[in-house]
Amino acid sequence: MLIGPRSSARLTPAVTGRVLDRLLVPSAQVEGVDMHLGDPELAQRAEEARGFVLVLPPLGNLSNPFYSVHPRRNDRFVAARPALKALFPDVDFAAIAFTGHALGTLAGTCPDRFAEVRKVLAALWVTRMRLLLERLPVKGVLIDLPSPGWLPRPPIPGEGRRRLAVNPEDRIAAAEALRFRLGGRRP
Repeated sequence: MLIGPRSSARLTPAVTGRVLDRLLVPSAQVEGVDMHLGDPELAQRAEEARGFVLVLPPLGNLSNPFYSVHPRRNDRFVAARPALKALFPDVDFAAIAFTGHALGTLAGTCPDRFAEVRKVLAALWVTRMRLLLERLPVKGVLIDLPSPGWLPRPPIPGEGRRRLAVNPEDRIAAAEALRFRLGGRRP
């Protein structure tokens, strides 16, 4: 979410709370880095914005050498590629519709083989997140929601101190931390 236009408008607790509420609804968390990079209007909106708030996309919500995802709903598992079928011949991908389900199945089937998939996903995710951050305003916050222990989000070189770990159950504290990170005042 880009915050703008460039102005001296204050980020009040009420506004910060609404921003956070919008970002934490499950339907807002289907986006992956591919969707953001494919947004033809991102450059213009980023130019006009004074900052951004981005929920870090799940590591698995991106097309890669192992599987493809839907272009807009990056949480949708579209198809297993030959490399994944060869690595996991014991998995039936026909019944899998979501990336989280696919990756959980792979991690549960064989953690060692899954480590190969995770390594590739992490490298691609970092590369694409760096590209995305280059297109966004300098001032911003990366909201880091809890992720499965078997699929953590790696650090992004150059992210600086923008990452903010958020507990979705404690929205008041999260909204205050977000407001502070974006330059608001503490009460």
